[in-house]
Amino acid sequence: MTVPTAPAALPSLATPDDVVGRLGRQLNQLESARVDAMLQDGSAIIRRYARYDFAWHDIETKTFRGDNGTIKLPTRPNTTIEGIVAISGIPGVPNLPVYWYVFDGIDTITIPAPWYSGIVNLPAYWYRMSWMSESFEVTRNYGDVNVPPEVVAVLCAAISSELSTPTQSATLYAESVGSYSYTMRRTSGAGFNAALIDAGMKDVLVDYRQRHGTIHLRP
Repeated sequence: MTVPTAPAALPSLATPDDVVGRLGRQLNQLESARVDAMLQDGSAIIRRYARYDFAWHDIETKTFRGDNGTIKLPTRPNTTIEGIVAISGIPGVPNLPVYWYVFDGIDTITIPAPWYSGIVNLPAYWYRMSWMSESFEVTRNYGDVNVPPEVVAVLCAAISSELSTPTQSATLYAESVGSYSYTMRRTSGAGFNAALIDAGMKDVLVDYRQRHGTIHLRP
């Protein structure tokens, strides 16, 4: 029996030095013990909100469903397309490497029907084929080489806020000015998610939020 290998953990979207740079001082012993876990937790929440991992993917192959010869890639930015293979799904009919595609450089691949391929020995099945809703293996490079600065800013702002809160509770925020002090309860939820929302996650990072997908309807 083969035991599946767990996927490698993604690195945090910021570093302790990023937090220190925004906090304006070195971390004390208690803060140093907390910061790595807070970076991991905050990174996981941001990735879940954005539905995007902010990581670089090198030579990655995945299967996508096409719609009338159009493949809409779900993640951006897409840097290069290394190869496309049309999957026949029929025993005895080999898969077809596709060389005649057009990539818009953003997120859409257009593949004209197989008879435009210019392949002389194309199997008859593919000559009769007209793209409707086919499966394609797409090999590509995509993602972010560096984490966008606004993502780092939101994560570090939330952590700085939490480190400045003496209760270690993400639902409470306290501040002192001279002899005056006050405590308030966050209105945006509970847990570290509340601190990220207050730091602007849903406003600043909304453009990074990926769609789950679309359904194309024909008359």
